Amino acid sequence: MASEPSTRERIISEAIRLFAERGFTGTTVGDIEQAAGLAPRSGGLYKHFPSKEAVLEAAAQRHVGQIEALRSALDFRPLGNMRAELTLVARWSLAELRAERPLIKIVQKDGDQFPALVKLVHERVVETGHRTARAVLELLLSRNGVEVENPDAFAAVLVGSLVGRDVEEMMFGSPPGGLEEDDFVEAWVECWLTFARGAGATLDEPAAQAAT
Repeated sequence: MASEPSTRERIISEAIRLFAERGFTGTTVGDIEQAAGLAPRSGGLYKHFPSKEAVLEAAAQRHVGQIEALRSALDFRPLGNMRAELTLVARWSLAELRAERPLIKIVQKDGDQFPALVKLVHERVVETGHRTARAVLELLLSRNGVEVENPDAFAAVLVGSLVGRDVEEMMFGSPPGGLEEDDFVEAWVECWLTFARGAGATLDEPAAQAAT
């Protein structure tokens, strides 16, 4: 059985949720204390953090670490065909984007107040995500005999369509076209399989799939 989170961890978890929902200015220390199960305005937060800003910094650092752990857990061994590998890339990317939402919302709401936070998220989440995407996609394409002239641009286009889906869902509560994730992923994969076939990829798909 998992142990109960410490008071400090509860404060961090509730703070990042509230900062994402209400913004830093719109969230009071009392709000965080109450959400974390402490008596509001009792000074309980200050037993663990010197300020609300320190809570934001700790929350951002922890959340970045969680995202990096998710990214490092990607086990991208050959799955036997490009369709399965592209599906893995799409589902893994969408899961990571969902994990990033609280930080992205905080940057959108309060980034002008906290340039260090913007830099942290940009360098360790956004830029590292692009580098990871390029490495994974280059590996995937090379396995199937495809070379692209500008892999950075190619990776940006691949990932950008997934980011666009997540942003629209995050902003409006509904994904593009109202499509369920499974339908979006299937269409995304088919687009890139069509490109790969046109580029001369030596695809090794199961007969039933290759015939469709």
